[in-house]
Amino acid sequence: MYCGAPLVRGATDPGFRPSQAPGADSLVGTVISGRFRVEDLIGQGGMGKVYRARHLALERTVVLKMLKPQLLEDPTLVGRFEREAKAASRLNHTNVIQVLDFGRLENDGTLYIVMEHVQGKDLRLVLRDDWPLAEERLCNILAQVCSALGEAHVNNVIHRDLKPENVMVEARRDQPDHVKVLDFGIAKILDAEMPRLTRHGAVLVLDSGTQKGLTRHDVVCGTPQYMAPEQATGTALDERCDLYALGVILYQMSTGHLPFDGANSMEVLTRHVNEAPVPPRQRQPDAPISEAMERLILRALQKDPAKRPQTAEQFRDELLAVPEQARAASRASTPTRSSTPVPASAPAQPPRTNRVLWIAAAATAALLVLGVTAAMRRPALRGVALETNRAAGQRDQGLARALVAQAREREGAGNLAAARDLLEAALAADANDAEAHYRLADLLLATDPARARAEFDTSRKLDPVRYGDSVARILKDLP
Repeated sequence: MYCGAPLVRGATDPGFRPSQAPGADSLVGTVISGRFRVEDLIGQGGMGKVYRARHLALERTVVLKMLKPQLLEDPTLVGRFEREAKAASRLNHTNVIQVLDFGRLENDGTLYIVMEHVQGKDLRLVLRDDWPLAEERLCNILAQVCSALGEAHVNNVIHRDLKPENVMVEARRDQPDHVKVLDFGIAKILDAEMPRLTRHGAVLVLDSGTQKGLTRHDVVCGTPQYMAPEQATGTALDERCDLYALGVILYQMSTGHLPFDGANSMEVLTRHVNEAPVPPRQRQPDAPISEAMERLILRALQKDPAKRPQTAEQFRDELLAVPEQARAASRASTPTRSSTPVPASAPAQPPRTNRVLWIAAAATAALLVLGVTAAMRRPALRGVALETNRAAGQRDQGLARALVAQAREREGAGNLAAARDLLEAALAADANDAEAHYRLADLLLATDPARARAEFDTSRKLDPVRYGDSVARILKDLP
């Protein structure tokens, strides 16, 4: 968290494993304001501590967030806290965490806020455990974040600290990825008297005249990796700073990397202000990122807020359109089975009956079934099959490319079994298709690592320029 606290290295990386919480906290087992029994410390950060608690009257599990006592040094903070807590509690939306209560401890006046408890995991853990995500699933998750932001923005609430840790995903009976966005208004509560960064050329310098009663070391006003350029420079903010943060999350969830990172907060913020992000498909060539998704991400990360999506609703609509745009592009790039020209002297053929169309469709289906059947009969290690097919000249490159394109579409939709079958069929049609070997290997990693290694190795031999480096990295980590 920025404004004096050190940058936590690796906290948003896919391989990050959080450390275990220390011993028992002094508040565990106590009753707060006669209503909330504190059961466990479940997290802590720059703002304070977070506990799981029990609402005694409602017999309901809740989350209790206690703000740092040092934050009370500003006499105006309490009034600001109450106003923003009330504003956050008025956000009535299925994708917004519900604020149930707020108040102060009797003994030392520490501010607390009570929220609903969500069973699930945050996007940081989704990224760690499930990357790469199918594009359609990712669009569905972040479209719900947009809905939450839209509700907040209509009520004049800007989040200002949107990041994967503030987006919870829980599985429900009718919805496997139901989203709840946390901490609306909290960053705004703490932001009114925060230190600012001014720009001198390419250098960002901390203003010293804006602090009043709060020290840099105790202040939280955003997370550097997700802050819009206008946040970094202290420019007036509007809802589009949240949309920039959403673009950062979308980049990270698509590629597995942050668009901008660095050794310290100042380095990260300077990059947000001055540098253009590496295009996602260039940053992670092996990830299933469509051109439509890349265009949307790069628009959201524009330095000029006027060039980003202008509202959360617009961002949501564009997100939900990405899967269909990707499917349309895939269909447009799929080659036809035959390109034999019709002689100019040949007379125009009259329209055929529906029976002919049924025959053509049946033939196409039969061809696909034969391909899949042939793939199922191939040996587990593809090297021998590759040499046999090459010697025999059994290659249908057009069919293989078409099947790989369909496999990409199925994988993007989350249907991994169908994608694998299509890739098997593609290799039956052309055992020298490097992309088919590579994509099949990726799907086999979890279930058949030995075969996945063989498929990766074959893709590298067939196309070392495209797959050499990425396969070397993957094989290095395989057991």
